[in-house]
Amino acid sequence: MTSRERRKHVRIQRQFEARLFNAKVRYETEGLTENISQGGVYVRTRDCRSFRTGDQAIVTLFLPPSFTDRDKIFGLRGNAIVRRVDERNEGVTLEFSRDFQEFEKVEHSEIAVEYRSTEITYYLSSISSLEFADFIRANPHGFLVEKSAGAGNNNAVFQFSTLSLDDDQAMQVIKRDFSIANIHEATVIEVRKRKFDTAKNTVAIGRAATNDIVICDNLVSKTHAYLYLHPSSKDCYIVDCGSKKGTLLNGKVLKPFEQYKVLDCDEICFGPQTKTVYFSSLSFANFISELRTAHPG
Repeated sequence: MTSRERRKHVRIQRQFEARLFNAKVRYETEGLTENISQGGVYVRTRDCRSFRTGDQAIVTLFLPPSFTDRDKIFGLRGNAIVRRVDERNEGVTLEFSRDFQEFEKVEHSEIAVEYRSTEITYYLSSISSLEFADFIRANPHGFLVEKSAGAGNNNAVFQFSTLSLDDDQAMQVIKRDFSIANIHEATVIEVRKRKFDTAKNTVAIGRAATNDIVICDNLVSKTHAYLYLHPSSKDCYIVDCGSKKGTLLNGKVLKPFEQYKVLDCDEICFGPQTKTVYFSSLSFANFISELRTAHPG
């Protein structure tokens, strides 16, 4: 056995916070490591079923000061391939594309915003290659589509009806009212947890990097609002966290710390500038399909 092979089989028997990003379905989740080596890692995660053997992934491992002698947590990030999905023990085995010691060093705060949003054009090209069931399974909590092209820009990318409609009606309204000239500027925010904490049914939204969804807008509070995802009914609710500039649902200012149910095509405004439209996963997949059919170019 060569020295490189010996290093590859040396294992670290410690648990570290980890984040896994599935490049195939643009899905990110959190977990805890076991058995880290130069060649791979086993990660325990509740979302192991969102991965398949052979999927390309990006793994980030967060090392605490007690392990590194640094003054703060930092991450090591690199590419990997999923070699096994262990549904019984809720884990994923990853093989690194290069040695662990060659991973890129990143600050903990950088990761919080890295996957904040994706251009809608990505979904126009990617969802067609995925089965709807796989897409919905990987994105169970829906999406927020930004209506404005950016903070401080009041030009609407979409002009949605704020009525809550069933899927077929919603698609007709969207097809009629969106501005195709600006479609490539639209960004999509996936509604999902970024943090590995105990509040697994809430998705925190705000300006601070510690939130699950980070909004880079000075008029958004550090901790602005959160989405509550009902564990059994799968319904989604919005709650304002006493933000300075307020949260609006279909133009109505929300009372702080009260739950309001969110339906497909509802408009949610975080402060006066950041305007979004909520989609369930099924409606978003249908929306993308309709866009592709109406405007194949």
